Amino acid sequence: MSLLLTLLLGCGPGSSEPDDTAKPHVPPDIVMGTGEWDWEPIEDGQEIDVIQGPQGGFHLLGSVRVAGITAGSADDLSAVDNPTTTFWVIHEGVDLSPSSVFVQGLDPSPADVSPFSHQMVGRFVIMNIEADDELDGVDIVFGVSVEDVDGVRVETEMNLTAVPHPLNL
Repeated sequence: MSLLLTLLLGCGPGSSEPDDTAKPHVPPDIVMGTGEWDWEPIEDGQEIDVIQGPQGGFHLLGSVRVAGITAGSADDLSAVDNPTTTFWVIHEGVDLSPSSVFVQGLDPSPADVSPFSHQMVGRFVIMNIEADDELDGVDIVFGVSVEDVDGVRVETEMNLTAVPHPLNL
């Protein structure tokens, strides 16, 4: 009887036996894109539009895909496990977008973009500039970091050329 009890206890919760249903570990990773409603990839050296918003300010559109981090709840802005996503735009050593921080959960990514499991698309990266011609043809560093509640942080940045959006006033 004690052998049977030992075997039963050894298979219950807290057992050190491997869990075959657990998800495989995915190393943390990140990729940055753009796009207002849908993901649009961007590459180092590419042009990016400086967009004039309805209130007269200027922004870039930032999107991000991540893997291997806690994504939080995209449906609950107050969820305690939501990650912090921070975008930056650097020109001549100055961050033009110091307020582009989003504490919110990430949406699931499409299945065909593995290993990237979650994404955030179309965030306004608002810049402290007076006019879009300040960045017309200017090289900038556009970057993003995502840090989850466990302290796992991924980040990337790229060199882009800013250009005024053709529909700006």
